[in-house]
Amino acid sequence: MNGRLAVVASVGAGFILSHAQPVAAQADVHARAIARASCQSGKHSDAVVDAKNAMDHNPDDLGPRMRLADALVDQGCYQEAVEILEAAEQVFSRNAELTGKLRDIRSLVTEQTYIEGLTQAAEGAKLARNQLRCTKLGDTAACEDALRSKPDDTQLLLAAGDALMQANRPTEAVTAYRHLAQLKPGDESVKTKLASAEVLVAKNQPPAPPPVAATRTVSLRPPKTAKKSAAVAANRPAPPALNTQPNGGQHLTATPTVAVAALSPPESKTYSNDAPPGQTN
Repeated sequence: MNGRLAVVASVGAGFILSHAQPVAAQADVHARAIARASCQSGKHSDAVVDAKNAMDHNPDDLGPRMRLADALVDQGCYQEAVEILEAAEQVFSRNAELTGKLRDIRSLVTEQTYIEGLTQAAEGAKLARNQLRCTKLGDTAACEDALRSKPDDTQLLLAAGDALMQANRPTEAVTAYRHLAQLKPGDESVKTKLASAEVLVAKNQPPAPPPVAATRTVSLRPPKTAKKSAAVAANRPAPPALNTQPNGGQHLTATPTVAVAALSPPESKTYSNDAPPGQTN
C-alpha cells in the first residue's frame, strides 16, 4: 500500500508541474469532490467502518490504524487519513512505515487543495465572463449559465429579462421579472417591465375556438295525433243542414244518414243458348 501511495503522489506531483492533461484533471477533481462530500457527510465505506471497529477494539495496535488510513485514502478522505496517522505518530514516532505513509498522504492533500484551487479559479473566471456577456451583450445563454451559479442576483435577473424580451421570448422573461419582483418588491420599474411582458404573452396566446352550436334533430315522421284526429273527423256525423223558408224563417233539417249495405258476392246467373229464336236468356 505504501508503494501505491508513493506512485500516486509522484503522478500527482508530475501533473502539478506539467498541467498537460486538463480534461483528466477535471474528471479527477469531480471524483474527489464526490468522495470528499461523502467524507463530510459521514457516509463511509464498509472497509472504513470495519477498520474503525478494529481500531476501537485494539487502540494500542498500529495495524488497525494503518488499515483505517488505507481505507480512508481509497475513499478519497485524505485529510481524515492524515489525522488518523498523526494521532498514531504520537505513540509510534519511530515507525518508518508510519512516517512514510503519512508523508505520502500529506502530499495527496496538498495536491487536492491545489487542484481544487485551480478549479475554483476556472469556475470564477467562467462566471465573470458569463456575467459580462449577460449584462453588456444581452447573451441569453450566458445569462442562464450565470444564474445557475447566482440565481438571486438582481443585476443578472434584470439583464436576463431584458435579453429575453429582445429575443422575443416573453414567457421566459416573465419568469425572470417575477423572481426579480419578489426580491425587489418596491421597484416600480421592475413592475412595469413585468406588466409589459405579461401583456405581450397574452397577445401571443392563440384565440379560443368558437363554441360548438348544439344540433337539433328534426323528425320527418308526422305525429300520431294527426292520424287520430283525421280518423275521428271521418267517423263524426255531418252537422244538420240549415233550411231557409220562403217567409224568412229558418229551421233545421236533419240530414239522413246513408246506411252502407254490407257487400255481398254478386248473384250468379246461368245463361243458356237453347232459347227460342228472338229471345235471349
